[in-house]
Amino acid sequence: MLRVWVILAISGVLLGSIACAGESPKSLSLAFLEHIRRGMYEEAWAMEDETMRSLLSSEALKSLWEGMTKDLGNLLAFEVQREEEKNGCTVVSVLSRFERATLLAQVVVDERQRISGLYFVPYTASVYSPPPYAPERFREAQVTFGLPGFELPGTLTLPEGKGPFPCVLLVHGSGANDRDETVLACKPFRDLALGLVREGIATFRYDKRTYVHGAKIAQVLPSFTVEEEVIQDALAALEFLRKQKDVDTRRVFLLGHSLGGWLAPEIALRDGGVRGIVLCAAPARSLPELVLEQMEYLFSLDGTVDESEARQIEAVRKTVVALQERALRDDEAVPYLGGYARYYYSLMGLQPLRDVQRLSCPILVVQGGRDFQVQEKDFLLWKEALSSHPQATFRWYPLLNHLLIPGEGPSTPGEYAQPGHVDETLVRDIALWIREH
Repeated sequence: MLRVWVILAISGVLLGSIACAGESPKSLSLAFLEHIRRGMYEEAWAMEDETMRSLLSSEALKSLWEGMTKDLGNLLAFEVQREEEKNGCTVVSVLSRFERATLLAQVVVDERQRISGLYFVPYTASVYSPPPYAPERFREAQVTFGLPGFELPGTLTLPEGKGPFPCVLLVHGSGANDRDETVLACKPFRDLALGLVREGIATFRYDKRTYVHGAKIAQVLPSFTVEEEVIQDALAALEFLRKQKDVDTRRVFLLGHSLGGWLAPEIALRDGGVRGIVLCAAPARSLPELVLEQMEYLFSLDGTVDESEARQIEAVRKTVVALQERALRDDEAVPYLGGYARYYYSLMGLQPLRDVQRLSCPILVVQGGRDFQVQEKDFLLWKEALSSHPQATFRWYPLLNHLLIPGEGPSTPGEYAQPGHVDETLVRDIALWIREH
Protein backbone atom coordinates (compact mmCIF):
# COMPACT_ATOMS: atom_id res chain seq x y z
CA MET A 1 0.00 0.00 0.00
CA LEU A 2 1.03 3.61 -0.50
CA ARG A 3 3.39 5.32 1.91
CA VAL A 4 4.44 8.40 -0.03
CA TRP A 5 3.37 11.09 2.46
CA VAL A 6 6.61 11.05 4.43
CA ILE A 7 8.62 11.53 1.24
CA LEU A 8 6.82 14.83 0.81
CA ALA A 9 7.42 15.82 4.41
CA ILE A 10 11.09 14.87 4.38
CA SER A 11 11.84 16.52 1.06
CA GLY A 12 10.65 19.70 2.71
CA VAL A 13 9.45 21.25 -0.52
CA LEU A 14 6.53 23.65 -0.28
CA LEU A 15 3.45 22.35 -2.10
CA GLY A 16 2.13 25.51 -3.64
CA SER A 17 2.78 29.21 -3.27
CA ILE A 18 1.18 31.27 -0.53
CA ALA A 19 -1.17 33.96 -1.80
CA CYS A 20 -3.43 36.51 -0.17
CA ALA A 21 -6.22 35.25 2.01
CA GLY A 22 -9.68 34.85 0.54
CA GLU A 23 -13.15 34.66 2.05
CA SER A 24 -13.99 31.97 4.63
CA PRO A 25 -10.60 30.24 4.67
CA LYS A 26 -11.69 28.01 7.57
CA SER A 27 -14.69 26.62 5.68
CA LEU A 28 -12.73 26.17 2.46
CA SER A 29 -9.88 24.41 4.26
CA LEU A 30 -12.20 21.98 6.02
CA ALA A 31 -14.08 21.30 2.78
CA PHE A 32 -10.80 20.58 0.98
CA LEU A 33 -9.63 18.17 3.68
CA GLU A 34 -13.05 16.49 3.85
CA HIS A 35 -12.95 15.85 0.10
CA ILE A 36 -9.59 14.15 0.55
CA ARG A 37 -10.81 12.13 3.56
CA ARG A 38 -13.84 10.86 1.64
CA GLY A 39 -11.79 9.86 -1.38
CA MET A 40 -13.17 12.71 -3.50
CA TYR A 41 -9.77 13.54 -4.96
CA GLU A 42 -10.98 15.12 -8.20
CA GLU A 43 -13.19 17.47 -6.19
CA ALA A 44 -10.26 18.38 -3.94
CA TRP A 45 -7.98 18.92 -6.95
CA ALA A 46 -10.58 21.25 -8.48
CA MET A 47 -10.25 23.51 -5.42
CA GLU A 48 -6.51 24.04 -5.98
CA ASP A 49 -4.93 26.99 -7.79
CA GLU A 50 -2.96 26.52 -11.01
CA THR A 51 0.40 26.05 -9.31
CA MET A 52 -0.97 23.50 -6.86
CA ARG A 53 -2.61 21.58 -9.68
CA SER A 54 0.71 21.27 -11.45
CA LEU A 55 2.39 20.03 -8.26
CA LEU A 56 -0.29 17.93 -6.60
CA SER A 57 -2.60 16.02 -8.96
CA SER A 58 -5.70 14.14 -7.86
CA GLU A 59 -3.71 10.90 -8.12
CA ALA A 60 -0.96 12.38 -5.94
CA LEU A 61 -3.59 13.43 -3.38
CA LYS A 62 -4.85 9.85 -3.37
CA SER A 63 -1.32 8.54 -2.82
CA LEU A 64 -0.70 11.03 -0.04
CA TRP A 65 -3.86 10.21 1.87
CA GLU A 66 -3.76 6.43 1.45
CA GLY A 67 -0.14 6.40 2.56
CA MET A 68 -0.91 8.45 5.65
CA THR A 69 -3.85 6.30 6.73
CA LYS A 70 -1.89 3.11 6.06
CA ASP A 71 0.92 4.22 8.36
CA LEU A 72 -0.99 6.26 10.94
CA GLY A 73 -4.36 4.50 11.02
CA ASN A 74 -7.78 5.90 10.25
CA LEU A 75 -8.54 9.57 10.73
CA LEU A 76 -10.44 10.18 13.96
CA ALA A 77 -11.12 13.91 13.70
CA PHE A 78 -10.27 17.25 12.11
CA GLU A 79 -10.17 20.28 14.42
CA VAL A 80 -9.28 23.83 13.40
CA GLN A 81 -6.56 25.14 15.71
CA ARG A 82 -5.99 28.65 14.40
CA GLU A 83 -6.03 31.04 11.45
CA GLU A 84 -2.94 33.20 10.92
CA GLU A 85 -2.38 36.30 8.81
CA LYS A 86 1.18 36.43 7.48
CA ASN A 87 2.07 39.30 5.17
CA GLY A 88 -1.51 39.43 3.95
CA CYS A 89 -1.81 35.64 3.75
CA THR A 90 -4.02 33.29 5.73
CA VAL A 91 -2.82 29.90 6.90
CA VAL A 92 -5.43 27.63 8.49
CA SER A 93 -3.94 25.04 10.87
CA VAL A 94 -6.11 21.96 11.26
CA LEU A 95 -5.34 19.34 13.90
CA SER A 96 -5.59 15.93 12.24
CA ARG A 97 -5.94 13.09 14.74
CA PHE A 98 -5.16 9.63 13.41
CA GLU A 99 -5.24 6.38 15.36
CA ARG A 100 -1.47 6.26 15.83
CA ALA A 101 -0.33 9.89 15.53
CA THR A 102 -1.45 13.49 15.30
CA LEU A 103 -0.40 15.86 12.53
CA LEU A 104 -1.08 19.51 11.85
CA ALA A 105 -2.49 20.16 8.38
CA GLN A 106 -1.74 23.69 7.20
CA VAL A 107 -3.95 24.88 4.35
CA VAL A 108 -3.55 28.19 2.49
CA VAL A 109 -6.39 29.89 0.57
CA ASP A 110 -5.93 32.66 -2.01
CA GLU A 111 -8.09 35.68 -2.85
CA ARG A 112 -9.92 33.66 -5.52
CA GLN A 113 -10.94 31.09 -2.92
CA ARG A 114 -8.45 28.57 -4.26
CA ILE A 115 -6.24 26.27 -2.21
CA SER A 116 -2.69 27.49 -2.83
CA GLY A 117 -0.75 25.52 -0.21
CA LEU A 118 -0.94 22.25 1.72
CA TYR A 119 1.49 21.05 4.36
CA PHE A 120 1.37 18.20 6.87
CA VAL A 121 3.77 18.89 9.73
CA PRO A 122 4.42 17.19 13.08
CA TYR A 123 2.20 18.22 15.96
CA THR A 124 4.50 18.73 18.93
CA ALA A 125 2.09 19.20 21.82
CA SER A 126 3.04 15.83 23.30
CA VAL A 127 5.54 15.87 26.16
CA TYR A 128 9.07 14.89 25.24
CA SER A 129 10.62 12.14 27.35
CA PRO A 130 14.42 12.44 27.54
CA PRO A 131 16.48 9.39 26.57
CA PRO A 132 17.79 7.21 29.41
CA TYR A 133 21.31 8.48 28.78
CA ALA A 134 20.36 12.14 29.38
CA PRO A 135 22.22 13.72 32.33
CA GLU A 136 20.39 15.30 35.23
CA ARG A 137 22.50 18.44 35.21
CA PHE A 138 23.61 20.58 32.29
CA ARG A 139 23.20 24.17 31.10
CA GLU A 140 21.26 25.61 28.19
CA ALA A 141 21.26 29.13 26.75
CA GLN A 142 18.51 30.33 24.42
CA VAL A 143 20.08 32.66 21.87
CA THR A 144 19.41 34.46 18.60
CA PHE A 145 21.84 34.70 15.68
CA GLY A 146 21.81 34.98 11.92
CA LEU A 147 21.61 37.30 8.97
CA PRO A 148 19.70 40.60 9.20
CA GLY A 149 16.04 39.97 8.45
CA PHE A 150 16.48 36.23 8.90
CA GLU A 151 17.52 35.96 12.56
CA LEU A 152 17.04 32.50 14.05
CA PRO A 153 16.53 31.21 17.60
CA GLY A 154 18.82 28.49 18.83
CA THR A 155 19.89 26.50 21.88
CA LEU A 156 23.47 26.22 23.13
CA THR A 157 23.71 23.14 25.37
CA LEU A 158 26.71 23.11 27.72
CA PRO A 159 28.09 20.61 30.25
CA GLU A 160 28.30 21.47 33.92
CA GLY A 161 31.65 22.79 35.04
CA LYS A 162 34.28 25.11 33.69
CA GLY A 163 34.80 25.40 29.96
CA PRO A 164 35.67 25.98 27.27
CA PHE A 165 34.21 22.79 25.76
CA PRO A 166 34.41 21.18 22.34
CA CYS A 167 31.20 22.03 20.50
CA VAL A 168 29.19 20.39 17.71
CA LEU A 169 26.99 22.36 15.33
CA LEU A 170 23.97 20.27 14.28
CA VAL A 171 22.80 20.86 10.69
CA HIS A 172 19.34 19.57 9.78
CA GLY A 173 18.01 17.37 7.05
CA SER A 174 15.44 18.46 4.46
CA GLY A 175 12.28 20.28 5.40
CA ALA A 176 11.17 23.12 7.63
CA ASN A 177 12.83 21.65 10.72
CA ASP A 178 12.80 23.00 14.24
CA ARG A 179 15.97 22.92 16.32
CA ASP A 180 15.20 19.41 17.60
CA GLU A 181 14.75 18.13 14.03
CA THR A 182 11.30 16.90 15.08
CA VAL A 183 9.84 14.19 12.85
CA LEU A 184 6.45 13.10 14.19
CA ALA A 185 7.18 11.57 17.63
CA CYS A 186 10.98 11.72 17.36
CA LYS A 187 13.47 14.50 18.16
CA PRO A 188 16.90 13.25 17.08
CA PHE A 189 18.76 16.54 17.55
CA ARG A 190 17.52 16.97 21.10
CA ASP A 191 18.60 13.40 21.82
CA LEU A 192 22.05 14.08 20.37
CA ALA A 193 22.41 17.27 22.41
CA LEU A 194 21.54 15.46 25.63
CA GLY A 195 23.75 12.48 24.85
CA LEU A 196 26.79 14.54 23.92
CA VAL A 197 26.49 16.95 26.85
CA ARG A 198 26.69 13.95 29.16
CA GLU A 199 30.05 13.19 27.53
CA GLY A 200 31.34 16.71 28.18
CA ILE A 201 30.61 18.03 24.69
CA ALA A 202 28.57 21.14 23.91
CA THR A 203 26.14 21.39 21.00
CA PHE A 204 24.35 24.15 19.13
CA ARG A 205 21.05 23.55 17.37
CA TYR A 206 18.69 26.08 15.86
CA ASP A 207 15.36 26.47 14.09
CA LYS A 208 15.80 26.35 10.35
CA ARG A 209 15.13 29.42 8.20
CA THR A 210 12.21 27.70 6.46
CA TYR A 211 10.69 26.96 9.87
CA VAL A 212 10.96 30.53 11.18
CA HIS A 213 10.58 32.63 8.03
CA GLY A 214 8.35 30.47 5.84
CA ALA A 215 6.05 33.33 4.82
CA LYS A 216 8.96 35.47 3.61
CA ILE A 217 10.46 32.57 1.70
CA ALA A 218 7.15 31.70 0.03
CA GLN A 219 7.16 35.13 -1.63
CA VAL A 220 10.43 34.35 -3.43
CA LEU A 221 10.06 30.58 -3.76
CA PRO A 222 10.92 30.34 -7.50
CA SER A 223 14.38 31.81 -6.78
CA PHE A 224 14.98 29.98 -3.48
CA THR A 225 18.05 27.73 -3.29
CA VAL A 226 19.88 25.60 -0.75
CA GLU A 227 22.23 28.56 -0.21
CA GLU A 228 19.42 30.47 1.50
CA GLU A 229 17.81 27.36 3.00
CA VAL A 230 20.86 25.96 4.81
CA ILE A 231 24.36 27.10 3.90
CA GLN A 232 24.21 30.77 4.88
CA ASP A 233 22.80 30.01 8.33
CA ALA A 234 25.21 27.15 9.03
CA LEU A 235 28.15 29.44 8.27
CA ALA A 236 26.63 32.15 10.48
CA ALA A 237 26.18 29.62 13.28
CA LEU A 238 29.85 28.60 13.11
CA GLU A 239 30.86 32.24 13.32
CA PHE A 240 28.51 32.73 16.27
CA LEU A 241 29.96 29.75 18.16
CA ARG A 242 33.50 31.05 17.89
CA LYS A 243 32.46 34.13 19.84
CA GLN A 244 31.14 32.14 22.82
CA LYS A 245 33.40 32.06 25.88
CA ASP A 246 32.31 28.53 26.85
CA VAL A 247 33.19 27.10 23.43
CA ASP A 248 36.70 25.90 22.59
CA THR A 249 37.10 27.76 19.31
CA ARG A 250 39.81 25.34 18.16
CA ARG A 251 37.45 22.37 18.52
CA VAL A 252 34.22 23.29 16.75
CA PHE A 253 32.80 20.31 14.84
CA LEU A 254 30.10 20.12 12.18
CA LEU A 255 27.51 17.32 12.24
CA GLY A 256 25.22 17.07 9.22
CA HIS A 257 22.23 14.75 9.19
CA SER A 258 20.64 13.64 5.92
CA LEU A 259 20.63 16.72 3.64
CA GLY A 260 22.91 18.37 6.22
CA GLY A 261 25.42 15.60 5.52
CA TRP A 262 25.24 16.19 1.77
CA LEU A 263 26.02 19.86 2.43
CA ALA A 264 28.62 19.37 5.17
CA PRO A 265 31.68 19.21 2.86
CA GLU A 266 30.64 22.44 1.13
CA ILE A 267 30.02 24.19 4.46
CA ALA A 268 33.31 22.97 5.93
CA LEU A 269 35.31 24.07 2.88
CA ARG A 270 33.78 27.53 2.87
CA ASP A 271 34.21 27.95 6.62
CA GLY A 272 37.78 26.70 6.64
CA GLY A 273 38.03 26.29 10.40
CA VAL A 274 35.97 23.30 11.57
CA ARG A 275 37.94 20.73 13.56
CA GLY A 276 36.10 17.82 11.96
CA ILE A 277 32.83 16.77 10.33
CA VAL A 278 30.36 14.00 11.11
CA LEU A 279 28.17 12.70 8.28
CA CYS A 280 25.05 11.03 9.72
CA ALA A 281 22.81 9.15 7.26
CA ALA A 282 24.28 11.41 4.59
CA PRO A 283 23.21 10.95 0.97
CA ALA A 284 25.97 10.67 -1.61
CA ARG A 285 23.45 11.12 -4.44
CA SER A 286 21.09 13.99 -5.25
CA LEU A 287 17.68 14.47 -3.64
CA PRO A 288 15.59 13.77 -6.78
CA GLU A 289 17.32 10.41 -7.26
CA LEU A 290 16.73 9.52 -3.61
CA VAL A 291 13.04 10.47 -3.74
CA LEU A 292 12.51 8.11 -6.67
CA GLU A 293 14.33 5.32 -4.84
CA GLN A 294 12.27 5.93 -1.69
CA MET A 295 9.04 5.77 -3.67
CA GLU A 296 10.03 2.47 -5.28
CA TYR A 297 10.90 1.04 -1.86
CA LEU A 298 7.69 2.17 -0.17
CA PHE A 299 5.43 0.96 -2.96
CA SER A 300 7.08 -2.47 -2.83
CA LEU A 301 6.61 -3.03 0.91
CA ASP A 302 3.36 -4.95 0.46
CA GLY A 303 4.99 -7.23 -2.11
CA THR A 304 3.28 -5.78 -5.17
CA VAL A 305 3.39 -2.60 -7.23
CA ASP A 306 -0.04 -2.00 -8.75
CA GLU A 307 -0.81 -0.14 -11.98
CA SER A 308 -1.46 3.18 -10.26
CA GLU A 309 1.78 2.96 -8.30
CA ALA A 310 3.73 2.04 -11.43
CA ARG A 311 2.34 5.11 -13.21
CA GLN A 312 3.41 7.34 -10.34
CA ILE A 313 6.91 5.85 -10.28
CA GLU A 314 7.26 6.42 -14.01
CA ALA A 315 6.00 10.01 -13.71
CA VAL A 316 8.55 10.75 -10.98
CA ARG A 317 11.26 9.03 -13.02
CA LYS A 318 10.53 11.36 -15.95
CA THR A 319 10.71 14.35 -13.60
CA VAL A 320 14.08 13.20 -12.25
CA VAL A 321 15.44 12.78 -15.79
CA ALA A 322 14.16 16.24 -16.72
CA LEU A 323 16.03 17.70 -13.75
CA GLN A 324 19.19 15.77 -14.52
CA GLU A 325 19.09 17.05 -18.11
CA ARG A 326 18.19 20.57 -16.92
CA ALA A 327 15.15 20.47 -19.18
CA LEU A 328 13.08 22.59 -16.79
CA ARG A 329 13.35 26.36 -16.54
CA ASP A 330 14.78 27.65 -13.27
CA ASP A 331 11.42 29.16 -12.32
CA GLU A 332 9.36 26.16 -13.46
CA ALA A 333 7.35 24.17 -10.92
CA VAL A 334 8.63 20.61 -10.54
CA PRO A 335 5.85 18.02 -10.98
CA TYR A 336 5.40 15.45 -8.19
CA LEU A 337 8.46 16.58 -6.23
CA GLY A 338 7.12 20.07 -5.53
CA GLY A 339 8.99 23.35 -5.41
CA TYR A 340 10.86 24.90 -8.32
CA ALA A 341 13.67 23.69 -10.55
CA ARG A 342 16.18 26.28 -9.35
CA TYR A 343 16.16 24.71 -5.86
CA TYR A 344 16.97 21.24 -7.19
CA TYR A 345 19.62 22.60 -9.55
CA SER A 346 21.31 24.27 -6.58
CA LEU A 347 21.53 20.89 -4.86
CA MET A 348 22.58 18.98 -7.95
CA GLY A 349 25.31 21.53 -8.68
CA LEU A 350 27.19 20.48 -5.56
CA GLN A 351 29.77 17.68 -5.65
CA PRO A 352 30.16 16.45 -2.05
CA LEU A 353 32.07 13.29 -3.01
CA ARG A 354 34.69 15.46 -4.68
CA ASP A 355 34.64 18.21 -2.07
CA VAL A 356 35.01 15.84 0.88
CA GLN A 357 38.36 14.70 -0.55
CA ARG A 358 39.63 18.29 -0.35
CA LEU A 359 39.12 18.40 3.42
CA SER A 360 42.17 17.78 5.60
CA CYS A 361 40.19 17.57 8.85
CA PRO A 362 39.01 14.33 10.51
CA ILE A 363 35.80 12.86 9.05
CA LEU A 364 33.38 10.41 10.67
CA VAL A 365 30.70 8.72 8.53
CA VAL A 366 27.88 6.88 10.34
CA GLN A 367 25.01 4.99 8.69
CA GLY A 368 22.09 2.85 9.80
CA GLY A 369 21.34 -0.46 8.12
CA ARG A 370 17.55 0.00 8.28
CA ASP A 371 17.57 3.43 6.62
CA PHE A 372 15.30 3.40 3.54
CA GLN A 373 15.89 7.08 2.75
CA VAL A 374 19.68 6.94 2.54
CA GLN A 375 20.93 3.47 1.81
CA GLU A 376 24.05 1.33 1.97
CA LYS A 377 25.07 2.37 -1.54
CA ASP A 378 25.48 5.95 -0.27
CA PHE A 379 27.63 4.76 2.63
CA LEU A 380 29.81 2.80 0.20
CA LEU A 381 30.17 5.83 -2.07
CA TRP A 382 31.49 7.86 0.88
CA LYS A 383 33.90 5.03 1.75
CA GLU A 384 35.18 4.92 -1.81
CA ALA A 385 35.60 8.69 -2.02
CA LEU A 386 37.49 8.75 1.28
CA SER A 387 39.52 5.57 0.78
CA SER A 388 42.78 7.56 0.70
CA HIS A 389 41.86 10.05 3.41
CA PRO A 390 44.18 9.49 6.39
CA GLN A 391 41.62 10.60 9.00
CA ALA A 392 38.36 9.10 7.72
CA THR A 393 36.42 6.76 10.03
CA PHE A 394 33.31 4.72 9.16
CA ARG A 395 30.69 3.20 11.45
CA TRP A 396 27.81 0.94 10.35
CA TYR A 397 24.82 0.29 12.67
CA PRO A 398 22.63 -2.54 11.33
CA LEU A 399 19.53 -1.78 13.44
CA LEU A 400 19.27 2.00 13.01
CA ASN A 401 16.79 3.82 10.79
CA HIS A 402 17.18 7.21 9.09
CA LEU A 403 16.61 9.05 12.39
CA LEU A 404 19.41 6.98 14.00
CA ILE A 405 16.86 5.14 16.15
CA PRO A 406 17.04 1.34 16.56
CA GLY A 407 14.28 -1.02 15.47
CA GLU A 408 13.52 -4.36 13.86
CA GLY A 409 12.40 -5.45 10.42
CA PRO A 410 12.02 -3.26 7.33
CA SER A 411 11.81 0.42 8.22
CA THR A 412 8.63 2.33 7.30
CA PRO A 413 7.47 5.94 7.71
CA GLY A 414 4.99 4.81 10.36
CA GLU A 415 7.96 3.99 12.58
CA TYR A 416 8.59 7.72 13.00
CA ALA A 417 5.19 8.11 14.66
CA GLN A 418 6.37 5.93 17.56
CA PRO A 419 8.50 7.65 20.25
CA GLY A 420 12.11 6.57 20.13
CA HIS A 421 15.60 7.86 20.85
CA VAL A 422 18.90 8.07 19.02
CA ASP A 423 20.96 4.97 19.74
CA GLU A 424 23.19 5.32 22.80
CA THR A 425 26.07 3.38 21.23
CA LEU A 426 26.11 5.78 18.29
CA VAL A 427 26.13 8.79 20.64
CA ARG A 428 29.06 7.35 22.59
CA ASP A 429 30.95 6.54 19.39
CA ILE A 430 30.58 10.13 18.18
CA ALA A 431 31.68 11.44 21.58
CA LEU A 432 34.73 9.16 21.64
CA TRP A 433 35.70 10.26 18.13
CA ILE A 434 35.42 13.93 19.13
CA ARG A 435 37.54 13.39 22.24
CA GLU A 436 40.20 11.71 20.09
CA HIS A 437 40.37 14.75 17.83
